[in-house]
Amino acid sequence: MTKKTGNCGPCPVTGDCGDAVTNTLCRVGVTRGSLVTLALLPFAWDGVLWAADVVRFCWNAVTSAVS
Repeated sequence: MTKKTGNCGPCPVTGDCGDAVTNTLCRVGVTRGSLVTLALLPFAWDGVLWAADVVRFCWNAVTSAVS
């Protein structure tokens, strides 16, 4: 049977949440998924900026061709 510590569920790799850092993060509600999401946010924001630049470029191209 897997061991549970605090609010932490069993780790899918080792079967338990053995270290102090993982236990502390689990107690405050920070999961592995939220850490991955936070790590990917800067790249997602770059994608938003890129898409905004594309829309702005297309809009400028269309409006300058009309006038």
